[in-house]
Amino acid sequence: MTAHPPRVRALKLAILLTAVFDVMALVVLVRSLPIGFTIYMFLGQPLFLVALVLLAGAVLADLRTKELL
Repeated sequence: MTAHPPRVRALKLAILLTAVFDVMALVVLVRSLPIGFTIYMFLGQPLFLVALVLLAGAVLADLRTKELL
């Protein structure tokens, strides 16, 4: 098994965090309980922000690797 570059691992982590965010949003949408909404607002939003930062970092690293940036 070969080790993946850090940009690939960052992209996989961003996808995973986005999936967790989507599941939390779906739970809030289907069954809006106060505790679920509170967890979504305090954990879901930062998870999505971290996923966006990781995605941007992975894209920029890939562009630098291919010498397009």
